[in-house]
Amino acid sequence: MVIALLAVILLGPASAFAQQESATITGEVRDASGAVVPNAAVTVTNIDTNITVATVTNDRGAYTVPNLRPGHYSLTAEAPGFTRTVRTGLTLQVAQVARADVTLEGSQLTETVQVVGASPLLETLTSSRGSVIDQRKIVELPLNGRDYNQLALLSPGVLPGTPRLASVNFKGVLNVNGNRTFNNVFLLDGVDNISYSNSFRGENVQLVQPSIEALQEFKIQTNAYSAEFGRSSGAVVNATIKSGSNTVRGSVYEFFRNDALDANNYFSRLLGAPKPVRERNQFGGAAGGPLVKNRTFWFGDYEGLRDREGIPRVRQVPTAAEKAGLFDAAVFDPFTAGRPEFG
Repeated sequence: MVIALLAVILLGPASAFAQQESATITGEVRDASGAVVPNAAVTVTNIDTNITVATVTNDRGAYTVPNLRPGHYSLTAEAPGFTRTVRTGLTLQVAQVARADVTLEGSQLTETVQVVGASPLLETLTSSRGSVIDQRKIVELPLNGRDYNQLALLSPGVLPGTPRLASVNFKGVLNVNGNRTFNNVFLLDGVDNISYSNSFRGENVQLVQPSIEALQEFKIQTNAYSAEFGRSSGAVVNATIKSGSNTVRGSVYEFFRNDALDANNYFSRLLGAPKPVRERNQFGGAAGGPLVKNRTFWFGDYEGLRDREGIPRVRQVPTAAEKAGLFDAAVFDPFTAGRPEFG
């Protein structure tokens, strides 16, 4: 009894987290006349990993397949006396509840109907408002400092943080629908990713700032999100990391700035000073592949930053004569000079 209770405690939170970042496919299976088809076999297959999840429709012809990682899928539905129907080109996004209905044609022969290039899956079962930033936008859109949070500004109602925080390059600061910057929730693969430290070490509201090469996609929900996210008045930024697949894929990158390509700045020229040092190298890579094909996969990434920057500053220092005690004007104590005497 104690062991069973402990297992529930350990597995319960993991299931709850998985629901936050994973996707769900739901729908109905009907025949050509519109009647529901109970006990139809429905199989959902991940195109990249070839992992399948199977279920059957209930007595109302409905099915639900939860806890699917964002990615590309195909759906197969079959029942005795009907043709086997395959829907391809299904793309699931993070925290999406997609509807995919299937119509089976009656047949006495073993046939397969394949539906290719289907219309995008509609999300009609939730009322949350938000935007999904997919991996192509994350990689191809220009980002200063490769901070993926900047892409959240593409969503309606999202504004950058205060100029004070922006001036120190504070990451993850967003004002959503008039809410304060620190009222947002950040999730990484369904796990709480908020820095609750008062010091905000690393000048970031997140504990972990993932590299954009490691991100599959992220979704920013700005309003009317479900109760599983409802613990903050701001937005929910739900990011998910890439997964390995049956094909080994990887990428490497290097972004740099160097003073050899820069002109001298105004203040250095004004003082006759040499051009300040500026060397910034942001580099890394990501790779993933199969450990056991169709079953177990691996993925990893690394990002490094080397930044050297010289900043010219102007300060007033004593002249040689002043150091020797020679002043052009009388020296007085500014705290006592001109004070009225009380006696």
